[in-house]
Amino acid sequence: MLRILSIGLLLSAPGLAQPAKVEKNPFLGAPLFDLQEPFFKEFTRPGHWLPTLTVAMDGSVLVFRDRRDQGIIQVFRSEDGGRKWQKPVTVGKLVEIEGDTFDGGRYNDWHHNRSILGTVVVDETNGDILVFMTSMKPAEVIYRSGDHGKTWKQEKITIHPDRNGWLTCVMATCEPGITLKYGKHKGRLLLPTRVFVNYFNKGNGGKHFKDHYSNALYSDDHGKTWHPSAPFPETGTGEAGLVELSDGRIYYNSRTHTRPGNKRIAWSGDGGQTWGPASESAHLPDGPPDVYGCKAGLLRLPVEGKNILIYSSPKDPRAKKRNDIMLRVSYNGSRSWPTRRLVTGGPGSYTWLAAGRKGTPSEGLLYMLSWENTLLRFNLAWIEAGKEEGTNE
Repeated sequence: MLRILSIGLLLSAPGLAQPAKVEKNPFLGAPLFDLQEPFFKEFTRPGHWLPTLTVAMDGSVLVFRDRRDQGIIQVFRSEDGGRKWQKPVTVGKLVEIEGDTFDGGRYNDWHHNRSILGTVVVDETNGDILVFMTSMKPAEVIYRSGDHGKTWKQEKITIHPDRNGWLTCVMATCEPGITLKYGKHKGRLLLPTRVFVNYFNKGNGGKHFKDHYSNALYSDDHGKTWHPSAPFPETGTGEAGLVELSDGRIYYNSRTHTRPGNKRIAWSGDGGQTWGPASESAHLPDGPPDVYGCKAGLLRLPVEGKNILIYSSPKDPRAKKRNDIMLRVSYNGSRSWPTRRLVTGGPGSYTWLAAGRKGTPSEGLLYMLSWENTLLRFNLAWIEAGKEEGTNE
């Protein structure tokens, strides 16, 4: 009852935008399914590279990875909606991060004094693409592209500590950021992020793990300055995704690292600065392999006036392996998830989601990148056309 009441209060909160005019959904039509495997041919060992993806404003599909063996970040680009891919371009070098952020066991030594690939966000007001670098705490530099991912420049930024004094981690193990489109915070860049309390310094043995928490970073100056949100209202959370609904509310969905059960969710009515009460999702599973879950993909389709959400995660939260991904669809902004379809034959573990851009070769297409070295091109029509779980026909 408390969760329902809090959502109702947010719906009536002043300053939130009214739902936009409904437009035709380009993600329907003839079902499309294209599983590309393997995507990274020469360097595929999970744990020694980390991917993420986005779609530029010109429709170019961008898949990022870090090459920790070479100390660089690379991007693969496709200008035809993901059919053909150009040779990887170097975004920039991984950078040093002050302080020892290696905990001596839980994470590998690639985190020691050096960044790995962080999250990405497209600034939809000017088309810039921002790539972050991070470890257990962030590097205060980004790589920025003003030509849809063709060339990149390093840029210093400012990230303010949160109210507890910690800097927010901008890892790619959260979903890509978004540009807000509605209400008084229109144009704000908003990232799902997490805080590693005490930065997992060597020797702590993870004793602060239960105290870690999700949060968000936001920027109102196109990514030059970043402010932390209030902490997610439940500790033990971490890898997360967020979307903006057409009335301006922010839906936040987080992995839980310290307790069994489904994903933890919360809502914001002020552009991602604060969060209402946390609750457990009635529909979206967390896990596997152990009680603290698995990173999932979360996306709102860019269709005006509709709040269609896509969610991707391993099928069975009780399984020891993270193989087989279940795609779930909500048509009402997360209140229910009535449609689902299983993807077999390669995708598993962590997943990332992105949507094509209107008026470009990527229009109407959805993309799911898996840490198991696969890329899936599909559409909503393919999910809806599924006849039974376990088949891709």
